[in-house]
Amino acid sequence: MSKSNTSDRRLRAPSLEGILWQLAQVFWVGGLWVFHVGLVPALKVSSLAPLLVQDIAVQIDRWLIGVALLGLLTQLAVLARVDGLAAWWRQFRGQMLLLGFGACVSYYTLRYGISVGERWQMFCILVLGFSGIVLVAQPVPVRARHARH
Repeated sequence: MSKSNTSDRRLRAPSLEGILWQLAQVFWVGGLWVFHVGLVPALKVSSLAPLLVQDIAVQIDRWLIGVALLGLLTQLAVLARVDGLAAWWRQFRGQMLLLGFGACVSYYTLRYGISVGERWQMFCILVLGFSGIVLVAQPVPVRARHARH
Protein backbone atom coordinates (compact mmCIF):
# COMPACT_ATOMS: atom_id res chain seq x y z
CA MET A 1 0.00 0.00 0.00
CA SER A 2 1.35 3.43 -0.89
CA LYS A 3 1.36 6.36 1.46
CA SER A 4 -1.17 9.06 0.96
CA ASN A 5 0.03 12.08 -0.94
CA THR A 6 -1.54 14.35 1.67
CA SER A 7 0.84 13.14 4.37
CA ASP A 8 3.75 14.55 2.36
CA ARG A 9 2.13 17.99 2.23
CA ARG A 10 1.91 18.50 5.96
CA LEU A 11 2.41 22.01 7.17
CA ARG A 12 5.88 22.47 8.52
CA ALA A 13 6.88 24.84 11.25
CA PRO A 14 8.80 27.84 9.94
CA SER A 15 12.55 27.61 10.29
CA LEU A 16 14.59 29.88 12.54
CA GLU A 17 16.08 31.48 9.44
CA GLY A 18 12.62 32.22 8.04
CA ILE A 19 11.48 33.77 11.29
CA LEU A 20 14.62 35.94 11.52
CA TRP A 21 14.22 37.02 7.90
CA GLN A 22 10.63 38.12 8.34
CA LEU A 23 11.17 39.75 11.73
CA ALA A 24 14.10 41.79 10.43
CA GLN A 25 12.06 42.78 7.41
CA VAL A 26 9.08 43.90 9.49
CA PHE A 27 11.25 46.15 11.64
CA TRP A 28 13.32 47.86 9.00
CA VAL A 29 10.95 48.01 6.02
CA GLY A 30 7.83 48.54 8.10
CA GLY A 31 9.46 51.12 10.34
CA LEU A 32 10.86 53.09 7.44
CA TRP A 33 7.58 53.23 5.54
CA VAL A 34 5.36 53.87 8.56
CA PHE A 35 7.54 56.76 9.61
CA HIS A 36 7.87 58.42 6.19
CA VAL A 37 4.39 57.69 4.86
CA GLY A 38 2.45 57.93 8.13
CA LEU A 39 4.12 59.86 10.90
CA VAL A 40 5.96 62.65 9.06
CA PRO A 41 2.92 63.70 6.99
CA ALA A 42 0.80 63.63 10.15
CA LEU A 43 3.29 65.85 11.95
CA LYS A 44 3.37 68.26 9.01
CA VAL A 45 -0.39 68.85 9.13
CA SER A 46 -0.38 69.25 12.90
CA SER A 47 0.10 72.63 14.47
CA LEU A 48 3.78 71.99 15.23
CA ALA A 49 6.38 74.40 13.91
CA PRO A 50 7.80 73.27 10.54
CA LEU A 51 11.40 73.45 11.79
CA LEU A 52 10.49 71.24 14.74
CA VAL A 53 8.91 68.67 12.43
CA GLN A 54 12.01 68.76 10.20
CA ASP A 55 14.32 68.33 13.19
CA ILE A 56 12.27 65.39 14.50
CA ALA A 57 12.37 63.75 11.05
CA VAL A 58 16.15 64.19 10.76
CA GLN A 59 16.78 62.80 14.25
CA ILE A 60 14.56 59.76 13.74
CA ASP A 61 16.00 59.11 10.26
CA ARG A 62 19.41 58.44 11.79
CA TRP A 63 17.92 55.76 14.03
CA LEU A 64 15.74 54.28 11.29
CA ILE A 65 18.73 53.91 8.99
CA GLY A 66 20.58 52.18 11.85
CA VAL A 67 17.67 49.77 12.35
CA ALA A 68 17.58 49.17 8.60
CA LEU A 69 21.31 48.47 8.60
CA LEU A 70 20.93 45.88 11.37
CA GLY A 71 17.95 44.33 9.59
CA LEU A 72 19.82 44.15 6.30
CA LEU A 73 22.84 42.56 7.97
CA THR A 74 20.54 40.01 9.60
CA GLN A 75 18.91 39.21 6.27
CA LEU A 76 22.29 38.98 4.52
CA ALA A 77 23.45 36.53 7.20
CA VAL A 78 20.28 34.44 6.80
CA LEU A 79 20.66 34.38 3.02
CA ALA A 80 24.32 33.33 3.30
CA ARG A 81 23.42 30.59 5.78
CA VAL A 82 20.58 29.20 3.67
CA ASP A 83 21.89 29.60 0.11
CA GLY A 84 25.59 30.38 0.53
CA LEU A 85 27.56 33.59 0.31
CA ALA A 86 27.34 33.66 -3.48
CA ALA A 87 23.58 34.23 -3.16
CA TRP A 88 24.37 37.85 -2.25
CA TRP A 89 25.17 38.71 -5.87
CA ARG A 90 23.59 35.79 -7.75
CA GLN A 91 20.05 36.03 -6.39
CA PHE A 92 17.78 39.01 -6.94
CA ARG A 93 16.95 39.30 -3.24
CA GLY A 94 20.67 39.26 -2.43
CA GLN A 95 21.22 42.11 -4.89
CA MET A 96 18.37 44.08 -3.31
CA LEU A 97 19.88 43.52 0.14
CA LEU A 98 23.25 44.80 -1.09
CA LEU A 99 21.52 47.80 -2.70
CA GLY A 100 19.81 48.59 0.61
CA PHE A 101 23.09 48.12 2.49
CA GLY A 102 24.79 50.51 0.07
CA ALA A 103 22.01 53.05 0.59
CA CYS A 104 22.53 52.88 4.38
CA VAL A 105 26.29 53.31 4.09
CA SER A 106 25.80 56.15 1.60
CA TYR A 107 23.33 57.88 3.92
CA TYR A 108 25.79 57.88 6.83
CA THR A 109 28.69 58.87 4.53
CA LEU A 110 26.70 61.79 3.14
CA ARG A 111 25.49 62.86 6.57
CA TYR A 112 28.68 62.58 8.59
CA GLY A 113 31.51 62.30 6.08
CA ILE A 114 30.85 64.58 3.14
CA SER A 115 28.06 66.69 4.69
CA VAL A 116 26.14 67.38 1.51
CA GLY A 117 22.57 68.61 1.34
CA GLU A 118 19.59 66.71 2.65
CA ARG A 119 18.33 65.88 -0.85
CA TRP A 120 21.02 63.22 -1.34
CA GLN A 121 20.26 61.78 2.07
CA MET A 122 16.57 61.61 1.13
CA PHE A 123 17.56 59.90 -2.12
CA CYS A 124 19.34 57.22 -0.06
CA ILE A 125 16.19 56.79 2.05
CA LEU A 126 14.09 56.40 -1.11
CA VAL A 127 16.48 53.79 -2.54
CA LEU A 128 16.39 51.97 0.80
CA GLY A 129 12.59 52.15 1.01
CA PHE A 130 11.99 50.88 -2.49
CA SER A 131 14.54 48.09 -2.18
CA GLY A 132 12.69 47.10 1.00
CA ILE A 133 9.34 47.00 -0.79
CA VAL A 134 10.85 44.83 -3.53
CA LEU A 135 12.29 42.51 -0.86
CA VAL A 136 8.90 42.13 0.79
CA ALA A 137 7.60 40.70 -2.49
CA GLN A 138 10.40 38.10 -2.59
CA PRO A 139 9.98 34.66 -1.03
CA VAL A 140 11.60 33.91 2.31
CA PRO A 141 14.79 31.89 1.78
CA VAL A 142 14.37 28.34 3.03
CA ARG A 143 16.73 25.41 3.12
CA ALA A 144 16.03 22.63 0.70
CA ARG A 145 14.68 19.67 2.62
CA HIS A 146 15.88 16.24 1.68
CA ALA A 147 13.13 13.82 0.84
CA ARG A 148 12.86 10.75 3.06
CA HIS A 149 12.72 7.40 1.35
